[in-house]
Amino acid sequence: MHFYGLFGEHLSHSLSPLLHRSIYQKTGLQASYKTFAFPPAELSEAVASIRTLTISGVNVTIPYKETVLPFLDELDPLARQLQAVNTIKNQAGHLIGYNTDYAGFGLIFERRKWSPAGKTAVVLGTGGAAKMVIAYLLHQGIQHITIVSRSPERFESTDKTTYTNYTSASTLQGDFLINTTPVGMYPDTADTPVSEGMIQHFGILIDLVYNPSITTFLSLGRKHAKETANGLDMLIGQAVRAVEIWENLEIDSSVIEELIQEFGEKR
Repeated sequence: MHFYGLFGEHLSHSLSPLLHRSIYQKTGLQASYKTFAFPPAELSEAVASIRTLTISGVNVTIPYKETVLPFLDELDPLARQLQAVNTIKNQAGHLIGYNTDYAGFGLIFERRKWSPAGKTAVVLGTGGAAKMVIAYLLHQGIQHITIVSRSPERFESTDKTTYTNYTSASTLQGDFLINTTPVGMYPDTADTPVSEGMIQHFGILIDLVYNPSITTFLSLGRKHAKETANGLDMLIGQAVRAVEIWENLEIDSSVIEELIQEFGEKR
């Protein structure tokens, strides 16, 4: 039996253990999964414990997707490009970092037949998840992305990306408005990263938060007849891809649809 887990700081409401158990059951894998919550000061020891306890692999969530990088032995090409890791594989004591959030985020677009090509987007946040979202949109041919940060002066704009602050962002408009921050996540469910007025300027809203399933951000979008998607597809897509990497197998897309149906009903 292989032993897997989730690294993060606050994990009491994570769906990952239930999700992974369901994946193992549907695919006939003999594996177990548990959460490992710890403060930032213990990250180095936590990564070392993967080798010590012969844990076969872990997922990584907020706030360690970027800070974990120096403690790994190798990064796969996508993780190296994004400089963000959400999956670690223990290959005989050699720790390899991957980013499966990219595949999970893509699932949101694929299942709805949304295309970023030639469109414009505003991305809220600049963390590891934001890096992944920006890379995906650029790879898919987005025309331009505006990234909203509390400290935009720390970043350099390009011909495809512009950084701005939340005050200046209030007048922006575009095709996609994507929240990559934890604002609105349980238990602070009344919070929204931007105002209702700003939300009205976009056609499609995506929130990477999945708990609650309808955040205040998405609820305001629905109020104004916007298309919306939460982070459940991404959660399931990245988890399935992580299992494929850990177990060296390919999981049928029908399993993904079953999981989305199953966990969508649980929300």
